[in-house]
Amino acid sequence: MRTKKVKPPLKKYEYTLSVSKEYDEVSKRDYISFRFRTTKEFLTFRYVLKIEVITEEKNLCFNMLGFSAPVGDLSSSGTAGYEYRMFDYKVAEYNILIDKKDSDKSRFRMIVQRSKSQPIKLSHIPKKSFIEISGENDS
Repeated sequence: MRTKKVKPPLKKYEYTLSVSKEYDEVSKRDYISFRFRTTKEFLTFRYVLKIEVITEEKNLCFNMLGFSAPVGDLSSSGTAGYEYRMFDYKVAEYNILIDKKDSDKSRFRMIVQRSKSQPIKLSHIPKKSFIEISGENDS
């Protein structure tokens, strides 16, 4: 008698993106961190997301190219991730585009402010998307 293969329930999002303002101790500078993660957990490797970043003035484009296996001898399970650090930013509004390998696109706006309590404000976040976008002050 064969048993049915149990599939995990579908997740609402394939990826998560967390945007926050951070401080680099080595270079002694502030930067804006874009942390991408998959919602899927991998059993054999903790893969690395391959993302091409294109910056043009107030526009940032993240092209999601796929995955690559980690470099090293030990394997571990977990989600795939990628972090982009934007050091040379201005107090301004940025248009962000996330392009998932010719299949889906998601756009939103990021406003960098001088405020200490809310240095980054995200707006125009799409309600239906393949990626869940959150800022450091989102709950």
